[in-house]
Amino acid sequence: MKLAILIVGKQNSGKTSTIKHLINKHCDKSLSIMRAGWQYPFLISTFKSLRLNVFCIPASPTETGIELRDRFKDWDYIPQVLILAEQSIPSKYPSTISYLTANGYTIIQYNILDTNGAMDWERFTSKNETIKLDSRVNQIVNDIKTFIKTNGII
Repeated sequence: MKLAILIVGKQNSGKTSTIKHLINKHCDKSLSIMRAGWQYPFLISTFKSLRLNVFCIPASPTETGIELRDRFKDWDYIPQVLILAEQSIPSKYPSTISYLTANGYTIIQYNILDTNGAMDWERFTSKNETIKLDSRVNQIVNDIKTFIKTNGII
């Protein structure tokens, strides 16, 4: 089974920051710039040898102009797990969803609201950035664990 973690929001809403925070926290890294590519996060902090092979796309297809079908067209196989950012408008969002669906991905989508507030998936400020990013990352990791357990992958 394939899994796509899709983080949707307007430009500069914190999509890339969320992905980077997940990688920094669960790969024991300190990336200052997040680029597309393979990452290997652990899902359980006490069992860091168990890692997930994930292909991250932190800049949305809308921002880069590179649709998923073009990004992976020359690959022999496409990644089993994707974590990607996407914008809802103006957008390649329909193309992204179409590609993921056509290729058998289960999509877990998180929407970053274009509002300031206390909820985890609203825009963050410098005062609540770490708290919100930690909460988002915990939710994503827990949802990945649930997906793995529910589908009998491990």
